Amino acid sequence: MRAIGFILCLWIALLCQGAAAGSYALTDGSSVSGDPINYDATGVMLRTGTDTYSDRIPWGKFTDQALRQLRDGTRNSQYKAIVAPMILNYAPAEKPASPEITVAAIQTPPRPSGRPGVWAIFASPLGWVMLLILYGANLLAAYEVALYRNQSVQTVCGLAAIPLLGVASPIVFLALPSRPPPEAEAPATSDKANPAAYTPPSVAHDEPGTVALSEAPLQSDLPAPVVFRRGDYSFNRRFFETKLAGFFRVVLSAEDQDRRIYIKAVRGEFVGKRISRITPTELYLQVFKEGATADEMIPYVEILEVQLCHKDLT
Repeated sequence: MRAIGFILCLWIALLCQGAAAGSYALTDGSSVSGDPINYDATGVMLRTGTDTYSDRIPWGKFTDQALRQLRDGTRNSQYKAIVAPMILNYAPAEKPASPEITVAAIQTPPRPSGRPGVWAIFASPLGWVMLLILYGANLLAAYEVALYRNQSVQTVCGLAAIPLLGVASPIVFLALPSRPPPEAEAPATSDKANPAAYTPPSVAHDEPGTVALSEAPLQSDLPAPVVFRRGDYSFNRRFFETKLAGFFRVVLSAEDQDRRIYIKAVRGEFVGKRISRITPTELYLQVFKEGATADEMIPYVEILEVQLCHKDLT
């Protein structure tokens, strides 16, 4: 009695898992009949008789209608989930509709009416920035022209600072010839300017701790200074490397031992023995300060005049 009950329960379980016996069409035109008893990802196995079973039939061999029969004929939710994606017209569960996006029309700004004139540049911040850049560039050009032509920096830059009309200042002064330095305009009133008439003081020691100055005649055969003025020469790195090549040595030659470099610049006058270092924009002159040597940086744009003269003339 127990065996009969067990078999009955097993039969009911198989009935719940599977589907009713049916005929399922295949894609090759044939069909297969039986009760589906086992589903997996590769296919389905059918029971074709009391003790006979078919091989596992791939899902790709079933027609779309047969797949629907296999899906609807089973009560097992796992089997339904395996068969459902194989159906061509399978529709997944509907997702909630996305909110509709409304694109608003682009509002273009109104275009200016009429033809804008030159004065329109003052109506925008970008225009003011461009004007300030041009104004500063004009002042810089005026400063460079004043140094190049040996003109008064205050005069050239002051005229260039006038709005609109100041643009002509650098152009006019650049067209003018270079002005000679003040020393060349005024007659020499000092005996030191005339090497033949100047007698530098010599130091005489009369007693320990005292220094007396005595006049010693200057040799008349001292060489005349070699003068290079802005306007006649362009002061840059190439100029000093060619015209003053001997003054870059640590130990000067016998010809340059008694000569000194005299530089007149915008911020003062400098006398040195040699050039210790040079860059594309400036040079470093070894000058004498309080009994010691120091390197003085002099930009090329500030140099007005360069002289090579005897040490007794400096």
